[in-house]
Amino acid sequence: MSIKLREKKLAKGAIKFYLDIYINGERSYEFLDIKIEPNDSKSVKSEKRNIANLIRSNRELEYLTSNTNYIPKHLRNINFFDFAETFQKEYKKKDIRMIDASILQFKNFVDNPKLKLAEISPTMMRGFMDYLNNDAGLNGETPHNYFTRFKKILKNAEQKGLINVLPTKDIKFRRKVQRNELRKQILTSDELKVLAQTKCGNEELRNAFLFACFTGLGYAEIKQLTWGNIVNSRLVTRREKTNQKVDVKIKDSILALLGKRGKKEDAIFNMRNENGKLISDNGVNKCLKNWMNRAKIDKHITFYCARHTYATQLLLYGANLKTVADALGHSNTQHTIKYLNYIDSLADDAVDNLPELDF
Repeated sequence: MSIKLREKKLAKGAIKFYLDIYINGERSYEFLDIKIEPNDSKSVKSEKRNIANLIRSNRELEYLTSNTNYIPKHLRNINFFDFAETFQKEYKKKDIRMIDASILQFKNFVDNPKLKLAEISPTMMRGFMDYLNNDAGLNGETPHNYFTRFKKILKNAEQKGLINVLPTKDIKFRRKVQRNELRKQILTSDELKVLAQTKCGNEELRNAFLFACFTGLGYAEIKQLTWGNIVNSRLVTRREKTNQKVDVKIKDSILALLGKRGKKEDAIFNMRNENGKLISDNGVNKCLKNWMNRAKIDKHITFYCARHTYATQLLLYGANLKTVADALGHSNTQHTIKYLNYIDSLADDAVDNLPELDF
């Protein structure tokens, strides 16, 4: 095996570089887009030769490592979002908008603009799948469609030799099952009481999550909530996703969580890390997971579950479907029915638990 740098003389004294590649008894040539002109200075000629030699070295390294798990350093440092941007520009199929949306969802999930392509792991992809299913506010087949499009970007990176193993290789996307899924994603009244008495690693997040459980806000609204949204013991705001108005009463015990009232424009919850950046959805949900473990609550709880909890609590304590839809900022009751299904499932469980009688 050999990869050698050759020169080809062109008309008027110019020189073109190419690679003479001899591998497994077969010879091929790769012409480089590097040309020395007769009027180039000595330093420019030297620089062009150095670049051509660097390309030759990289081609040799790529071949030598093609059947190993080794990734050259210059490939390991490729920024994922830079690669994704190039993919978007080159992508010509009709589902480009879905490709764009999948990248935006992934950006919200990782909250790390410096993420390297080589850092994307199967664990991260499983987390992204859960995020699309549970925390991105998506419905129907949209989470699956976004995940499928995102896999195209990673597959392209694999084909170009930028990653050795596709991080989604053994991951099968799990679609939502509306009726049963909700059962795992709500907290009962007793569990809320336990949480209130359990230490959380981030007390600001603890207060924000409990507040959301009694108001139905999502993390997007919590991050932007100011004292101006609290008017006479009522929460007055709009849903981030739909812009629907929300106007609900706040229990006195929940108001007490907020502490001393600040200025109208002041944020109620400080959802920033020690570097002053907003805590990502992924970071929030990791903290919630640890909190649930301390409280011995064996459920997969994310911040979005606060909305589920609020809706089911309202229904359990007598609110009708229209009232719950308005409290959640739904434009109609279509998206609220799933909570009613959960309440119906509780009734089924209660019937199953009735005593058996002998006749």
